[in-house]
Parts: sequence; structure tokens; C-alpha cells
Amino acid sequence: MAADLQNNDSPFRRHSQGDPEWIPQKDLRSPSRGIGLLGGTFNPIHNGHLYIAKAVQRHFDLDRVLFIPSADPPHKQGSNLPDARHRATMVRLAIADDPEFALCDIELARPGRSYSVETVEALRQTFSDPLFFIIGMDAFREIATWRDPERLLTLCHFVVVSRAGFPFNEVASIPLFADLDHAPLKEMDAGTRVSYSAAVAPGMAIHFLSLPPMPVSASNIRDNLSTSRACLPAAVASYILRHGLYA
Repeated sequence: MAADLQNNDSPFRRHSQGDPEWIPQKDLRSPSRGIGLLGGTFNPIHNGHLYIAKAVQRHFDLDRVLFIPSADPPHKQGSNLPDARHRATMVRLAIADDPEFALCDIELARPGRSYSVETVEALRQTFSDPLFFIIGMDAFREIATWRDPERLLTLCHFVVVSRAGFPFNEVASIPLFADLDHAPLKEMDAGTRVSYSAAVAPGMAIHFLSLPPMPVSASNIRDNLSTSRACLPAAVASYILRHGLYA
């Protein structure tokens, strides 16, 4: 399956023995303002993903955002995922017209489960630029259950974006962030503040960012495909119908 994804459309390719594991075909290694990392199953990728990626890219003036489809995410065991090839192709179609977006298939080519700390460690071997891990508050609240979260917080910045029903101040209940100043998070939940940054490791920070809500979810799209096509990039909607996904 990994071999199916190593083609000219992929932004990554295998190196020869002795070189780093991954390098970009496009020259993303030149000095930049930072690189965003947006991971997920993308089951399917939808306009909400693109909206968040573009909002973060503009807010932090990032050079590029890498979309990183998960192969076997440990927190979503038992999910009925389409073949990784389909999900990667849908991502490629969704971002094709934006030069500031790129597909990174590193997790699809790695055997076994996908762990964020391993992915970020591998990408740091390729990129000297600051990495910004983009995540919704609904997923970030579970970070203490991830593999080696303390290590992950030293490898990259985090950008935690708002999600309806998940207040930022839930961070106060995570022991990892017991020393964080929670007053600004309460202000964000009250709507009197839109962003807050807090250092969590030398040279690394968590950036909380409140975005206008976009009521779209992958699960609703899967369950109501006929009425949810407007939530999908046109090329992705066509691909889903052509291949009979989520039927």
C-alpha cells in the first residue's frame, strides 16, 4: 500500500540508504517562517479541515501546512476507514489548488500504528524550521493519553483551535498544564479574548486560537452524504461518488 502512494504527486519520497528517512520533493527545507502539521484520518477531508489550515497558516504566517493522513491511529481502533490510498488521494485532490498546502504521507508508509511523537521526531530530521502541530481542543484535551506527551511538547509548537462544546479551560484539568495561567483561557471561553500563548518547554509554546465556528464534521458527512456534499471540495465529492465510498 505504501508503494501505491510513492508517486510523483506525493511531496515525499524515499531517500537512498544512509540519507534521512524522508525528504520533500518540493524544496520545503529552505528557511521559512514555520511549517504547520495537520494530521488526522481525513475520513473524509472536508471544508472544515481546509478552513482551519488556512486560518492557522495566515494567523502565524506559516510557509506551508502539511496534511498528514493517519494509517492506523491508536485512538480510533475499530473505525471503518477507507483504504489509506483513497484517503490520501482525497487529501491530494482537496489541496491541489493551494500552493501553501502539501500532502505528507509519512504515516501511511510507516508500518503499524501512527504515533504523533514519532512523526514529529522524523519530520524534525528533515526540517530545520519551527513546526506547528495543529489540533482541535476536543483532541488536545486527550493529550495526556498519547505516547510520550512530555517529549512531544519539546519537539514542536502546538496550535489548539476552538471546537464547539470543548472550552479551552478544560486544559486546567490536565496535570501536564497545572502551572499554566488559566485566566486567559477563561477569557477566551467568555469571548473576550481570541488568542493566548504559553511557553511549555524551552523554545516551544502552546498557542490557543479561537476561530469562528464551522459546523461540519466528517461523521455527519459519512452518515448523510447526499445532503452534505456542500461541505466537501467538489473534487473530493466526485471521488467519493465515483468509488462508492461511504455508501
